[in-house]
Amino acid sequence: MEANIFSFVSLLSVVLVLSVLAVVIIAQWQSNRELHRKLTKIEIRNDYLERRPAMISHEIRTPLSLVQGSAELLAEETPGPLNELQRSFVDTIFENSRQAIDIAENFLIDLNMEIRPLQLQEINIRAIIADTAREIRKIFPIPINIDAAGGLLPIYADKQLIRQLVWNLINNAARHAESEDGITVRIENGEGTGAHISITDNGGGMTDQELENLFTPFYSGSTRRPGSGIGMMVSKKIVDVHHGKILVDSAVGIGTVIHIILPHVPPKDS
Repeated sequence: MEANIFSFVSLLSVVLVLSVLAVVIIAQWQSNRELHRKLTKIEIRNDYLERRPAMISHEIRTPLSLVQGSAELLAEETPGPLNELQRSFVDTIFENSRQAIDIAENFLIDLNMEIRPLQLQEINIRAIIADTAREIRKIFPIPINIDAAGGLLPIYADKQLIRQLVWNLINNAARHAESEDGITVRIENGEGTGAHISITDNGGGMTDQELENLFTPFYSGSTRRPGSGIGMMVSKKIVDVHHGKILVDSAVGIGTVIHIILPHVPPKDS
C-alpha cells in the first residue's frame, strides 16, 4: 500500500515538474517569438532609415536633371534667342541645379561607401580623367588642360568612386579658377607603383582657416562660386578607403594644387 502511494506521489511530482517546465518553455517560446517580431520590425525600420537618404537623393536628382536639361536647351537658344537678362536667369538655373545634383550624387556615394565593400577592378585612370574633363568643360567656360602623357596607367580601384573623386576635384578647381589659364590636371606614375594625380588652379588660393576646413561639410570658403563642401569631404573618404593620400598646397593670391596618390592595388583588408 505504502509502495503504491509512493509511486503515485512520485508520478504526480514528475507530472507537476513536467507541467511547470512546459509552462516555462511555452512562456519562453512566446517571449522569443515576440522578441523576434520586434527585432524584425527594428531591422526593417533600420533598413528603411539606411536607404532613405539614397531614396531622397535619387528622387531629388531625377527632377533636377530635367531642370538642368531644360536650362541647357534654353542656353543653347533652341526655343529661340535670349536677351541678356533672360540668359543670366538661365545661367543661374543651370549652375544651381548642377550644384544640387552634385550634392545628391555625393550623398549617394557617401552612403554606398558605408554599406558596401569596394568593387575593385583594373581601371585606366588616364581615360577616366579625360572623360571627366570633357564633361566638366560643358559646364565651366574655362580651359581645363590635361597633362597625361604616356600609355595606359592601370590601377585596381573602385571605378565609380574614382570617377566621383576626379569629378569632385576638377569641379572644385574649376569653381575657384580665376585666370584665363584655367586649371591643369596632371597624371603620372606614382613612386614605385600606383598613380599620382595633381589638380592645379590659379585662383585666389586658401587661407589657413580655409585649408583647415577644406574637408568639412557645408564649409565652402570664399570662392565666387560657393559650393556645399560635401564634394571635398566625400573625396577624402574615397582616397582613404583606397589607402591613398590627399595633400593640399595653397597660397593666397597664387592658387592651389591638390595631390592625390593612389596605390596600384589597395590592401586586401580594404
